[in-house]
Amino acid sequence: MCGRFAQTNIIKATSDIVKTVIGKVDNIDNFNISPGQEAAVIKKYSNGRALELGKWSIFPSWAKDKEGFKRLHNTRFESLTKPYFKRLILTNRLLIPCSFFYEWSKSEDKKKIPYCFKLNDENELMYFAGVFENNQFSIITREAEGKNIKIHHRQPLIINKSKINDYLNLKNDALDVLKSIKPPTLDFYKIGLEVNNPKNNFKELVKPLPNQ
Repeated sequence: MCGRFAQTNIIKATSDIVKTVIGKVDNIDNFNISPGQEAAVIKKYSNGRALELGKWSIFPSWAKDKEGFKRLHNTRFESLTKPYFKRLILTNRLLIPCSFFYEWSKSEDKKKIPYCFKLNDENELMYFAGVFENNQFSIITREAEGKNIKIHHRQPLIINKSKINDYLNLKNDALDVLKSIKPPTLDFYKIGLEVNNPKNNFKELVKPLPNQ
């Protein structure tokens, strides 16, 4: 799954793949993005790709109980064949640029231990595959692979940079594109408990604990 993530210096970092910026994306420099918050996303329009803001978590148009319904901040890849998600993946695709993301494991005494995940080259962004409805989006997840599974059994579906256009091109079968993507190798390390509080938002959140 993906419970929190970070976006830093997004406009500069995406300048090679984005043509225009819509709205106040320059205000985004968030080290602890939680479901329900705004984040920068990339959509494809007829005149090129644009970076804009979207709200993380979809409240589907068919859902009636706004209080009891659990909003969709993650969407399992395996669920993309279901009618609602099949419609979204057919017409409403986007990317979510990410600098770091966080997962939690449980200690023997059931305490939540946070870990920070990043690409080998921390100057490179990850691009999560996502779907959207109106101005709300959901991150597509897949089964975790390799050593990542020690921390959590799911992970975001990360698009290789070379596959970005293939995924955003609605003429292509999204499931075929996503199936063809090999997950990148990720580094992860234990971080401080400060990230557990979604109100905390500062760059020290991503610093590894001593002796990591």
